[in-house]
Amino acid sequence: MIRKAFCFGLLLTLFSAALAGAQEISEKSLEELLKEALSIHIQARLSQDQQKVMWESEVVKLTIPGRPVTIHLKNDRARLSVHFTPYRKTEGGLILVAQSEIWLVQNGQNSGQEGIRYYTSMKSIPLEYGEQVLFFPLGKMDNLNNPEKLHIEMSVLISPYLLNGDEASAGTAPESGSNTMENSVN
Repeated sequence: MIRKAFCFGLLLTLFSAALAGAQEISEKSLEELLKEALSIHIQARLSQDQQKVMWESEVVKLTIPGRPVTIHLKNDRARLSVHFTPYRKTEGGLILVAQSEIWLVQNGQNSGQEGIRYYTSMKSIPLEYGEQVLFFPLGKMDNLNNPEKLHIEMSVLISPYLLNGDEASAGTAPESGSNTMENSVN
């Protein structure tokens, strides 16, 4: 019985020491993440022509290089997902990878049945911190006054995250599936 109590006490002591060491390692890892954190400011606008803005939104998300921030737009006829993933360049500045995925419900030309069309695009955009870039998931339209066409414009600005005036972060964006901002567009 004494031997069991001694073994239990020894295991409890080792477990406590391991937890203390893990906490120290976690604090160092968190400190490194704090130095890497980025703030992504996204403004999105959906319009049918230059005069009629159907939907507008603004969001600021935190992330780290290599982890995407995703924006979703959907209605009963279309769904759009745009993934913005920043990467640091070794010589300074950033590369922003912008990937869009579009699902459109379309009427069949001959059969009258509906079908789903899928479009995707990916762009790598070099930029500096604080530089604003424009991304057009549906492409940039030559004629913005066409009432038949939708126009989506996204403005993206990335900067180091500041906490109390110093470069730092309170955390990172969760995995891609849960750091999304979902909006319905009617």
